[in-house]
Amino acid sequence: YGDHRDLHLSLRRQRQMCIRDSCIAMDLWQRLLFVLYKIPPTNWAPTGRWLLMLINKGIIFNINLENEKPINYELPIGWIFHYIVGIGYGFAYWICLTFFDFFNTSLLSGFLFGLISVVVPWFFFLPATGKGLMGNKTPNPKLTKVLSTCSHVVVGLFLAIGFSLMEY
Repeated sequence: YGDHRDLHLSLRRQRQMCIRDSCIAMDLWQRLLFVLYKIPPTNWAPTGRWLLMLINKGIIFNINLENEKPINYELPIGWIFHYIVGIGYGFAYWICLTFFDFFNTSLLSGFLFGLISVVVPWFFFLPATGKGLMGNKTPNPKLTKVLSTCSHVVVGLFLAIGFSLMEY
């Protein structure tokens, strides 16, 4: 007859893969932009440096992060944190699916989720890393806005596709 826990374990694994794959999709999207247009993908070393400085020194907003001395293992720590944040977005998407009737696994919902989720880098992470509100202190603020928006839309679309394939 089988054990119902097997079904729950299987569904949990599928959700985890869906969430992980949406983050991979964003990374592949950035690699494609590099191949086609020579737009470099995100360098996760400063993210790792920011996280390590947050943990070790309690610094949340570091306007001079780019000028700080590199910290051992900041790049792999940045990559790991990138995927942890991706898991957070996946969990947020699942919460939207679970608690909001108007939210579903359509591409439109994924697109809208991606658009909404870009507020995190625009209004928290870019300012926290010294790049200004919405990336206005970057060398090309318009490109920063477009790239972060597109990357988050890719994540949202792949979350929608993944949850749809799981028939959520």
